[in-house]
Amino acid sequence: MGQTSGNDNNANLRYPSLDARIEATYADRSSATNKNSLYDSYIRAIRWASDRVGDAGVVGFVTNGGFVDSNTADGLRKSLIEEFSAVYIYNLRGRQVGTQGDVSRREGGKVFGGGSRNTVAITFLVRTPGHTGPAVLHYRDIGDYLTREDKLAIVGADHLTSIDWQPITPNAAGDWINQRGEELDTFQPIGSKTPGAIFGVYSGGVKTNRDAWVYNFNKTALTETVERMVSFYNAEVTRYEAAANPKPPVDGFINTDSTKFSWNRADKANIARGRTYQARAEALRTSAYRPFTRQHVWFDPELNDMVYRVPAMFPTAGHENYGFVLTDAGSHFEFCAIATDLLPNLHLLDTGKFFARYTYEAVDSGAAQGALDFGTGEGDVIDGYRRLDNITDETLTAYRTWYGADVTKDGIFAFVYGLLHSPDYRARFAADLKRSLPRIPRVEAVDFAAFSEAGQRLLDLHIDYEDVEPWPLTVTGDEPPADADPYAWFRVEKLKWGGGARDKDRSRIVYNPRVTITGIPDEAHGYLLGSRTALEWIIDRYQIKTDKPSGIVNDPNDYAREVGNPRYILDLIAKVTRVSVDTVEIVKALPPLRIVEG
Repeated sequence: MGQTSGNDNNANLRYPSLDARIEATYADRSSATNKNSLYDSYIRAIRWASDRVGDAGVVGFVTNGGFVDSNTADGLRKSLIEEFSAVYIYNLRGRQVGTQGDVSRREGGKVFGGGSRNTVAITFLVRTPGHTGPAVLHYRDIGDYLTREDKLAIVGADHLTSIDWQPITPNAAGDWINQRGEELDTFQPIGSKTPGAIFGVYSGGVKTNRDAWVYNFNKTALTETVERMVSFYNAEVTRYEAAANPKPPVDGFINTDSTKFSWNRADKANIARGRTYQARAEALRTSAYRPFTRQHVWFDPELNDMVYRVPAMFPTAGHENYGFVLTDAGSHFEFCAIATDLLPNLHLLDTGKFFARYTYEAVDSGAAQGALDFGTGEGDVIDGYRRLDNITDETLTAYRTWYGADVTKDGIFAFVYGLLHSPDYRARFAADLKRSLPRIPRVEAVDFAAFSEAGQRLLDLHIDYEDVEPWPLTVTGDEPPADADPYAWFRVEKLKWGGGARDKDRSRIVYNPRVTITGIPDEAHGYLLGSRTALEWIIDRYQIKTDKPSGIVNDPNDYAREVGNPRYILDLIAKVTRVSVDTVEIVKALPPLRIVEG
């Protein structure tokens, strides 16, 4: 498996011939941008065995079953159908990664007990002499809601000749199950590398590969951590430059103590170049780390693995913007969206894409002379950056033709956000949204205003969640004694639902030993963001966590002190309850999806 981090000094093994075969087959036929997962050990094993079996034979494996349905594995699926005479897939399900609630229960028990949390599949690949044309694909889904014991009993009783195999004809895109349709492709892309999209630019969120080091609830602690890691790294540069020539390999030379620094490939390359880092104070920003979870982040390409196009959307802390994050193709989550006016983390929603309302471009001092420095309109120069509208002019022209001359770009932005919450849209294009970014249909003119109005209400709720009217929850212990420190009284260690592990009471949250919250309405649990409800995200994130490799502590109580409110987390629960209930209400009132053809 190789290394799990740059501190392991256990570099992944390379297989030049085998990986070249994957590159020429599975990767070459894949439509995915990032194809790294195609070099996973189990896929290498399939490639190796497929080549070794020769002109006739059978390949059999029990493996991670993600390739059956994943976006990246479309080239693998196409190749298997092309290279074999028959393909048999017995899907044992059991995926727990990114699932929760009824979706998780339908997946059933993990076949290997406490082991893999991924789908498990039994695969037989048959090659017979003289076969022509594509392979015949036989598929068996073991079923919903089965325990591990149920699954093993079924597998034990089944025989290859008696299994009720379902014949499947793959589509042109290489889908086997959950096949996408062709209708979505006829709509306008929300974002694209080619002209014609609604948004001119979109981006992945901030990807640091060292979140524990550059994210924290505590601004002072984060600054101290970054200064310490930069100082250590620069000392390693100095030490390497002082080493005798010829220089030793960086991997074997650097200090890989995980309490000192979190290494990645770029850092090691920079050591060899003698490049030092700086802890720039302006890099300290506020981020949307997870849904309804603000954390401080050290936003600096030098100390982050990838920032993509986020700097063009939030060039400095003084340049305001907002947008929404969508789950991307291949996400473990069901399709969802969330709006924010903060720097988005790449995994704010699993692995997502951010669509900003505006972008900014730097202007030189000469070009900016005479420009007002407090503008808010299209093309205005604000502190050395020109603000550009990210909704394309072509889209505005088309929408005014369809929906009326008074349509604005703000209205289009809100319309898109509202439409993407439509249950009809999500259900109708569920298979497509697992494999591609959304495309936006033209709807009946009477519905545009309804979607736009609902979208604006949702934007206001999700972006300004800290300012909404709290839901009237019942709190026991919310009045600390007169002599008590309120910050100590409302201190959170780990939030949890009421009830037991198997009979959770989701109307109640045990806040700490002194404080209990009751009266959470059932409607609040209808607002899902991926694998969790909004309130479940709060329970997951607002706890004291210690990063094991580094020992760095991240304590949400520190944020409450920074904002001067000992009840911050308690109040947040009431506010997110309000956001959840109101979101469910708005979504239920959305008009049906009535698409105008052509």
